[in-house]
Amino acid sequence: MSSIIRKEIKDALNSKLYLLIAAMLMILVIISVILGSLQVKANIDAYNQSVDFLKSIGKTELPEAPNLNPLSALKSYVNYIGILGALIAIVQGNLAIAKDKRNGTMPLILTRHIYRDQYLSAKLVGNMVLLLILSVSIFLVTLLSMLLISRASITGDDFARMGIFCIISFLYMAFFLITSLFMAVISRSTKRALLITMVIWLIISFILPQVGDTMDLDNQLPGGFFSSMGMSKEETQKVLEKFSMYETIRDGIEELSPTKHYERASFALLNVKPGFESNTALEVSAIKWFDIAAIFAPSILLWLGAFMVFLKREDINEIQGGY
Repeated sequence: MSSIIRKEIKDALNSKLYLLIAAMLMILVIISVILGSLQVKANIDAYNQSVDFLKSIGKTELPEAPNLNPLSALKSYVNYIGILGALIAIVQGNLAIAKDKRNGTMPLILTRHIYRDQYLSAKLVGNMVLLLILSVSIFLVTLLSMLLISRASITGDDFARMGIFCIISFLYMAFFLITSLFMAVISRSTKRALLITMVIWLIISFILPQVGDTMDLDNQLPGGFFSSMGMSKEETQKVLEKFSMYETIRDGIEELSPTKHYERASFALLNVKPGFESNTALEVSAIKWFDIAAIFAPSILLWLGAFMVFLKREDINEIQGGY
């Protein structure tokens, strides 16, 4: 079993496609930090110019300094994980099974005193280790970029928020890895399995969130419909109560998307979404426990499904790689 795990890691590190996507992800992380730093600098310059102008005309009441959150620079990173992170996990999961199907080595391996549960578990563990290495590497690159490029002041809580965000990103990518493994196991053709997995990714990562955002009443105008109308929070709540069925359907569509849950938890941890600045990293995690569970729980169900199908399958010799 350990030999299969080592082989999975070695094959991935020798894969040009895997290394290319991983390198692109690293580069985009650095770019996101640079762009975030430039945005912070632009906000500071604009504030200083406003203060200088007000002082020049004799004003004594000056606006408050902008709340500069160093973690908000990672907002784009959430989107990169949602796209490239999910993509690299899908490729990993499919290739883990496809290469053995294509080479005809799966039946041979299963006759060498390797049980099916050991084989599939080794495939999962090997690829999860790869995702963990990738997640930790990205975390370190992000931290160093923020310290060296943006020269941001990172507090202990900021460090904890970034660490938990890294764990959630790992769980999110693991979901797509297991989804890809599941489809590769239950399908005779790995080409078809990859195509179906990509369609699933497009639906839950783009279509469902977009439908939910489009149906959101408050998104009908830039800056928020209710804010533009000058409505208070209580007045907004009264309006939404009249559309309770509509909101239930809209929320139900969004709840089907692990990507949306990943965004909610990540934006809260990174202070991209206001309202969590006074909470610690652990408190935010506790508040967003449902979103974290909505990423983790489907992975367990899919893995159990793949396990049960693979253990009972009798046509291993007839499965085609199609790659």
